[in-house]
Amino acid sequence: MLHWLHELPLLAGISLVCAAFVIPTIVGSLLVQRQVARLFLGEKEITTVLGYMINAFAVYFGVLLALLSITVFENRNRAQDSMDREAASLIRLVRDLRAYPEPIRGQLLGGLHEYVEEEIGPGWQAQQRGSFSLKEVRLMNELHHTLTAFEPSKQSEILNHSETLRSFSNFIENRRLRIAQGEASVPPIMWYVILCGAVMNVILIWSFDLRRGTHAIVAGTLAFFIGLVIYMVALLDQPFLGPNGLKPDEMIAIHRADDLQ
Repeated sequence: MLHWLHELPLLAGISLVCAAFVIPTIVGSLLVQRQVARLFLGEKEITTVLGYMINAFAVYFGVLLALLSITVFENRNRAQDSMDREAASLIRLVRDLRAYPEPIRGQLLGGLHEYVEEEIGPGWQAQQRGSFSLKEVRLMNELHHTLTAFEPSKQSEILNHSETLRSFSNFIENRRLRIAQGEASVPPIMWYVILCGAVMNVILIWSFDLRRGTHAIVAGTLAFFIGLVIYMVALLDQPFLGPNGLKPDEMIAIHRADDLQ
């Protein structure tokens, strides 16, 4: 829902989101708060009632924010884990491919090298958009075709070929898991509830009959913190998206170390 925030630098994103919460809150404290507070004039023990109400609201709203934060953090951890698994399965696949005789060994390692170049390049740009590279699929299909076309003649080749097919299947499974993690996102309805809750929280604070300056400080501080938490959740949501998203560091390290040669 807030995908455009991922494209902003960290400081700019924090400033923009917090300003979007703080400025209207402070303006309302200076211009609207008195009118809201007058609605409750003459009510008995209204301060106590409002205090209970805002405490209950803060508990539910705080729990919702906490659950949302835990959810996006776990999604990011799962995405990182899928990348680690893919890199580990790649290393194992390379080890098995090196046991093949020439010329098929060079063909297989060359095809895998081209695949990794695509994944850490244009393919990762597609991953950041929650999609995948069609060239990656083509390269994997070509690699699978070359691998299955090989007919081992020795017992050692038969054993290695069987193990390589398992390694290749494991690599494909981890790749699909990594792509699927790019689509993990908070449902829009949760964003609507959070944003509505933030507005309601400020309105409840306006109900207290305090000085304008006090209202501006209290409400502005609360709005600033809510803005920080919402920005954190938005940034962790969809873990591959934008310049602050996860990067294929493990794949890049394998590629630079020439492990595919």
